Amino acid sequence: MVMIHNKAIIAMSMMVLRKSLGWMPHRHFACHSSSSRRMRTTSSSVVSAPFTSILDRTVDRNRDIAVFSTTTTKYDDGKETNGESDMVNVTLETASKQTSLKVQKGEVLRRALLRRGVSPHNGRARLINCRGLGTCGTCAVEIEGNDDAIVPAERNTKERLRLNFPPHGSPDQSPNLRLACQVQVKDDIVIRKRTGFWGQDTDELAEGYDAELWFGNLEYLLDSKSPPDQK
Repeated sequence: MVMIHNKAIIAMSMMVLRKSLGWMPHRHFACHSSSSRRMRTTSSSVVSAPFTSILDRTVDRNRDIAVFSTTTTKYDDGKETNGESDMVNVTLETASKQTSLKVQKGEVLRRALLRRGVSPHNGRARLINCRGLGTCGTCAVEIEGNDDAIVPAERNTKERLRLNFPPHGSPDQSPNLRLACQVQVKDDIVIRKRTGFWGQDTDELAEGYDAELWFGNLEYLLDSKSPPDQK
């Protein structure tokens, strides 16, 4: 009786294992898509395969792989759009050069810059910043464009608090100074980054800095609220 019981347990375990590994007898697996590129393999039957053989196959188990591509993107304002008509130009002016970037309408400016390899932060502020909460002020940049180029058009509460608090808030501060993490890009703009840890100096442009994504996507996860606070 004990032997029969043990055999039943082993048989059930084998069935569960085969099912969990995605193997069914004499079945072929395929992934179908409209993609023009597809790699296809098949799996073999393991009905009578020894237990150790099944375990060995987990290492090199083949699966169908399909490559998908699409031009449809859902932007921060929740609308699906397609093609070049939904891209705008962002020109970043630094002490040494101008950098032109194509960004999607509705992207938060800070995230748009980081995703394209440039930083709105100076020097060590690339590591020491609030990651888009709107509290540190290190992503402050001057923004020029038409009245509808960014949303919100005027500073929101976070910006008014931070940009009027030292080291920002000097009498000669540009009225175009905004927090990159608090605005969405809707049309072509020119942005300028000033010197200083917070970008607070007004007399000269900063050097251009490459983005350093120390924490991967977490670098701009917190500024994903859409749209940014309007008030």
